[in-house]
Amino acid sequence: MKKVCLYVRVSTQTQTTENQIQALKEVAERSGYEIVKIYSDDGISGSKGREDRPALNQMMKDAVNRQFEMVMCWSIDRLGRSITNLIEIMNELNELKIDMFFSQQSIDTQTSSGRMIFGIFSSLASFEREMIRERVMAGLDRARKNGVKLGRPSSVNDGVRNAVLILKDKGVGVRETCRKLGIGCATYYSVLKG
Repeated sequence: MKKVCLYVRVSTQTQTTENQIQALKEVAERSGYEIVKIYSDDGISGSKGREDRPALNQMMKDAVNRQFEMVMCWSIDRLGRSITNLIEIMNELNELKIDMFFSQQSIDTQTSSGRMIFGIFSSLASFEREMIRERVMAGLDRARKNGVKLGRPSSVNDGVRNAVLILKDKGVGVRETCRKLGIGCATYYSVLKG
């Protein structure tokens, strides 16, 4: 008998997970699965990360310990709203050889069509990450071309520069100078260079 867990979630405290649980229990019973645990995040948005969803976090820990062979969800959006987070969760479960079932979308990763859909989701997430990276790089290039200095603003002002040079002329060592001025060695050497 296949050991499965149910993951259910509702976004507000006024909603209930009972409908999701009932529907999934019926599917599990028809399929001959044993439900070993029900993980329920109540009143938590699907856009929250794993660390902000206690039941999801516990489920993923239990997955590593092989407490079940399949995760059953009523709908994909119960597991996650962001495609990136959803794919992270699905990839982690896939690496652990744990199947997934989504009732509303009729996706079952035990089947070839379910695995194909999972592959499409993975491709979409990869495409989304690449598009974001390309946009960020284009924005940085545009900023550089417009003369914007990128990076953290320097804490080195004229007073620090002068103090470094005076202390160096007095023969004070690098470490002692850095300690007195509260700067790092790299800052000390950059002042000397320029």
